[in-house]
Amino acid sequence: METHITYDTTGKQLGVLVKQRLATSDNLQVKVVGVLNTVSGHFEYCAKFRKYLCPPKANLRAAAASPRDYLLSVGRKAQVGLGLTYLSHTDDILAGLMARKQLLVGPATNPIMLKVKAQADFNTHTAQVDGVGRIQLSKTVYNFTHMQDIQGIIGYKAHCNQKGKVILMPYAQIRENNWTLFFDFKGYIGARYDL
Repeated sequence: METHITYDTTGKQLGVLVKQRLATSDNLQVKVVGVLNTVSGHFEYCAKFRKYLCPPKANLRAAAASPRDYLLSVGRKAQVGLGLTYLSHTDDILAGLMARKQLLVGPATNPIMLKVKAQADFNTHTAQVDGVGRIQLSKTVYNFTHMQDIQGIIGYKAHCNQKGKVILMPYAQIRENNWTLFFDFKGYIGARYDL
């Protein structure tokens, strides 16, 4: 189980975030993410059950042998899944479809990871659909110092809520071994420390 300490400028309260993921050999995945608010003592969680139609890739293999090659790996298939999500704070059950694709771009010696993800969820209580699309670039610098790796992420998220309103949001992350800082370029800042 992963455990993190979290804080952000919206809630302004310290939280303990826990994550657990279980996967089977037949591409079924169960993931539970919960947050314990250390001020109120309230615990909220989200449980996801997914069946992947295309198996997730364990890692991307470089198809290029030379630094002059600029498209390293596109993978054979996008990862596609169907599933159910339970949200404890609203008691909603969502039936959803997700698809994502990862590829490495850039020179073979110094690639950048490109991720594209789309998800649509049908709320079984309200009979409305909620959709999210995301595209992001990430770059990891190994051995930034002799004991530290650094990862930078920049991305763009489009969220279509249940009322049909589309909300566009750029975001970024800076991560080192245990610390992660999140930004949305509109005043939100969040921090997470991995225990």
